[in-house]
Amino acid sequence: MRYSPEHIAKAIHGELLGSNSQVINHVSVDSRSIQNSGSTVFFALKTDKRNGHDFIPELIEKGVQVFVVSQDVEIDDKNISIIKVSDTLAALQHFAQWHREQFSVPVIGITGSYGKTMVKEWLYQLLSSDYSICRSPKSYNSQLGVPLSVLKLNETHTLGIFEAGISRKDEMEKLEVIIKPSIGVLTKIGEAHQEGFESLEEKEEEKRKLFVSCEKVIELPIEKSGITVPFTDKASIENCEICIAVMLYLGYSKEDIQERINELTPLALRLEMKKGKQNSTVINDGYNISFSSLVLSLEYLKLQAKEFPRTLIISDIPETSFEDKELIDLLNSQNLDKLLVVSNQKMEGIICKELHQFSSAAELVSKLDGLNLVNHFILIKGSRKYKFERIAGALEEKNHRTVLEVNLTQLVDNLNVYKKKIKPTTKLMVMVKAFAYGTGTVEIPRLLEHEGIDYLGVAYTDEGIALREGGVLTPIIVMNPEPGTFAKLIENNLEPEIYSLDVLDEFIRTLILLEKKDYPIHLKLETGMNRLGFLPSEVPKLIQEIQSQPEVYIKTIFSHLSSADELEEKEFTMSQINLFETLSSQIMNAFSYSIDRHILNTAGIENYLDYQFDMVRLGIGLYGINVAKNSEIKPISSLKTVVIQLKNLQKGDSIGYGRKTIAEKAMTIGILPIGYSDGLRRSLGNGKYSFYVNGKQCFLAGNVCMDICMIDVTETSIKVGDEVEIFGEHNSIEQLATAMDTIPYEVLTSVSQRVKRVFYQE
Repeated sequence: MRYSPEHIAKAIHGELLGSNSQVINHVSVDSRSIQNSGSTVFFALKTDKRNGHDFIPELIEKGVQVFVVSQDVEIDDKNISIIKVSDTLAALQHFAQWHREQFSVPVIGITGSYGKTMVKEWLYQLLSSDYSICRSPKSYNSQLGVPLSVLKLNETHTLGIFEAGISRKDEMEKLEVIIKPSIGVLTKIGEAHQEGFESLEEKEEEKRKLFVSCEKVIELPIEKSGITVPFTDKASIENCEICIAVMLYLGYSKEDIQERINELTPLALRLEMKKGKQNSTVINDGYNISFSSLVLSLEYLKLQAKEFPRTLIISDIPETSFEDKELIDLLNSQNLDKLLVVSNQKMEGIICKELHQFSSAAELVSKLDGLNLVNHFILIKGSRKYKFERIAGALEEKNHRTVLEVNLTQLVDNLNVYKKKIKPTTKLMVMVKAFAYGTGTVEIPRLLEHEGIDYLGVAYTDEGIALREGGVLTPIIVMNPEPGTFAKLIENNLEPEIYSLDVLDEFIRTLILLEKKDYPIHLKLETGMNRLGFLPSEVPKLIQEIQSQPEVYIKTIFSHLSSADELEEKEFTMSQINLFETLSSQIMNAFSYSIDRHILNTAGIENYLDYQFDMVRLGIGLYGINVAKNSEIKPISSLKTVVIQLKNLQKGDSIGYGRKTIAEKAMTIGILPIGYSDGLRRSLGNGKYSFYVNGKQCFLAGNVCMDICMIDVTETSIKVGDEVEIFGEHNSIEQLATAMDTIPYEVLTSVSQRVKRVFYQE
């Protein structure tokens, strides 16, 4: 892409204000991810929670000179070009459509409910030796993702492969004119994103609008080709058959296709983050690489690392050389602490604090011990042929084989569901207490900060300090501050919940000793929960004391609903809300400054949205626990372990402590490295609960031990090393909670810290 501001203004029918000779090579809609500022045009998008126009002054300081806007902006710099339009997202789509019209290369357009990304990546593997391919990075298939993907198309490409996803009617027409595919691919249609459609038939009809100009549409069922596929699961077989059909249409022989299909490997369509050796954090995206996917992965590295040192481990990039200016500029803009390159290419022009080059992944692994990677965030980004899984395996901390997997993509999806429910002006506080409900310490708070939430909530001061030490800057409320930690709380810029006159007096005394004034506090009112909080009778004294003390000011007033998820308790819940309204108004009327109010938790957001006041507090719903049968909310975590041993037992043999299970016939048991010290309740043993192995239900046998449990795998083909699901796709957290006679909160927060957390993005 090489366009002038005049080209862009003409393409999007915008009004050009000011002009410069800047050549535009890049498009951005995210102020946080600008890589090549001087050659970037920034489209200032508006959403319910963010306005891209607010970031223009900051971007000008970074060197961006061309902006597409939909509202008036005050710019004094004559070197800045402003292109005024009525709708910046529509303008971005028009620009991508115009850009696409400059190229006559064949384009494959893929849509469907399942398998779009898998088919796209497999086609890339199968065809990349013959074509220079521009493809959607990861799952960029939305109204925003599609134009950003198509704008990557350039003169070197001989084939495009783009995904298109829709969530409601009348969206596909906008994507069709941008992608303009010559070959259409329809993958399996199913229930995913069904909310915006009246039926599966309507959804399929809408998706088919992508193919109005296609010369060929390939869809299931596929006529048998006689080509053997190297997979056994139905989804992979179907996706592979689609790829074969595309290749046959493109003129490949069956012999050539078979040879390439034999080399096809399952894709890890997710970016994983794990604890590494030397207290490092390993971000493993070492399965595929392109320039556009590298940009995205580097953004994620920056998001997670904050101020910690960053290391990139990278291989050759298909269709790109380390001598290409665009790649050099990208790497130089990252300010990396270490760059470890597996390549025989020249590395001239790359500026890095520490650059090491290796001929193979094996050589790099052999020299890892000599590299100081203490506290580093390490991104592994490589081409599949380099076998970077060796590097990941060498870097990762070897510990407990039981893991809690956390899907960060689904977490953001859940967050956006709740953002859409509340008013654009309503602030959002997210509870991350108890290690973010058992999911991790700082990884989720960092992501939430990136997503622009207004407040984080923790239970104790130590939790807040851990977030500050992890680089989190978002305001943090400590819900249960202990007086002995007040000095540390203030030192780390944390904000306390104040729930009694004694606690208020103690906090003010600490502020006086530290010579602090105007420190923000959050008042908790007792309205019926009967936990922490000021009683109605204490409010006059509370007002009087705060009015006389310049050390503090009231940032928010709040209370907690005891039964917002129990609709039969609506009368009581409304009594709480009404009392809160009365007491908080009494306090607010006593002060001249603005004070925010909040009372809704997750269940409150679902059931009492009329009372969102100035802020809401999102908790368990973010983590995928559905408190209101909301089909849009999905679980974000799954607990998994492995079979570490198999034992064949004879009739009459006993299993575990106390011999509570006796084999009634010959049976086989699998031994699992998870027990009640990992959060698995002892009472689940002796056939009272089951796990899933390779999709097969296997009941617990014998008592659950501290570190071990046993399952009945009789008459199965289960092997040592097979993965076992404790909760996840087959067993929900709610089902496990019911079996444990508790609630999902306890299940999540009971997963012990020795269980490794694995974070991934799809």
